[in-house]
Amino acid sequence: MKFELHCHSWYSKGGTVPWEGLVPPREIVKVLKRKGFGGLALTDHDTTAGWKDVMSEAKKQGMVFIPGVEISTKSGHMIALGIDKFIKSGLSLEETLDLVHKQGGIAVAPHPFDVREEGLGREFVKADAAEIFNSLNISRMENRVAEREVRKIGMPAVGGSDAHSLEMLGAAVNFINGHDVDSALEEIRKGRVRIERNYIPVPVVVSWARKRMEKSYDDIEKHIKANYSAPKAALSRFMLKRFVNSESRAWDVLGYFAVSVSIAYSFLRLTIGYRT
Repeated sequence: MKFELHCHSWYSKGGTVPWEGLVPPREIVKVLKRKGFGGLALTDHDTTAGWKDVMSEAKKQGMVFIPGVEISTKSGHMIALGIDKFIKSGLSLEETLDLVHKQGGIAVAPHPFDVREEGLGREFVKADAAEIFNSLNISRMENRVAEREVRKIGMPAVGGSDAHSLEMLGAAVNFINGHDVDSALEEIRKGRVRIERNYIPVPVVVSWARKRMEKSYDDIEKHIKANYSAPKAALSRFMLKRFVNSESRAWDVLGYFAVSVSIAYSFLRLTIGYRT
């Protein structure tokens, strides 16, 4: 059965750009059903607000729903799967792991070597499983390092789409021989997961960024006004307006350029030894 183990609804929020996830919870289930998935875990950032809607829609669609959340620990992000109660952010990794296990859940280290340093880095070994592929790590080097390090110690591995928009859903496919939550989690624990890997296309990432900024426009304006000097504020407002109001393919070209820079940056930090 095909499982999506890392996706976000519109309840996932960011900082300066508050709109991070763009998808209504019920729509996530419908889209994955159309793509042939039999199960999913909703893993919003530090909230379980979408559980009720996803659980209801999954039952209607005959799909397995694994309650999940991507928790911000003091060491970095950690995904809890199979829990039944909210676990607050800001705790130590050890405290968070203990709470996950007390609820019968499993802890997954998402994008452990993310160069933005949002993952657990070397502390991924404390989790029960780890992502060796994340569809949003489009610079690729983070995934290569993650797979190398996870395979080295024989740790259970999964893949994550890290989907924040409809177009991203189902990019990373986990084939799991599980017909309910308990059997799916047990297969993950035993490392019996086959992963199909697909990166999010750059134009999809650019479109996601545009929609985020469009929905967060007023919040970004407030941030610019409060933090930028007059010349920088004027340039920032100009670029923001141009980006939000234009769907020119030129922005995709800039996106590809940014990916090239990210690849070089990832290579320097991860290959030379940063956090490895």
